[in-house]
Amino acid sequence: MRLHQEREAHHAAQEAFHREQRTLHATEYETVARHYEGFKASAGSAAEIAARPIALAEPAPEAPTKKVLPSRLVARAVAAMPAGESFTPTRIAGEVNRRYRDELRQLIDSRLASTALRRLLAEGRLRLIQKGTAHREAVYAATASTP
Repeated sequence: MRLHQEREAHHAAQEAFHREQRTLHATEYETVARHYEGFKASAGSAAEIAARPIALAEPAPEAPTKKVLPSRLVARAVAAMPAGESFTPTRIAGEVNRRYRDELRQLIDSRLASTALRRLLAEGRLRLIQKGTAHREAVYAATASTP
């Protein structure tokens, strides 16, 4: 009999505790539901804005990449020089790198420019002003007939 009295008292205490917990959770649920509805309303309008189609400018189709020879770019840079003006391979390399940076896969150095300039000299498109040595660059000038 005593056992049943203890159990009844225990369950009565549990019933009071559960009533308090139920009230607490019901008020929390109402608060969360209110916030959720507000969020859903703002998220719905944000989703509508995000779903709008945007007219993007169509990117221009890229031209097929043609292999660009650095020696041809050197010839172009030399052709742009005024007739009679002297220049060195370093100056031409810098000019080619500045003008044609987008066309080059990698920047050219003065050695490559020097080789291209020697070939243009052999073709007669340049004039040698000063011969280069191991420690001094050659100096060239564009001839009047440079295309």
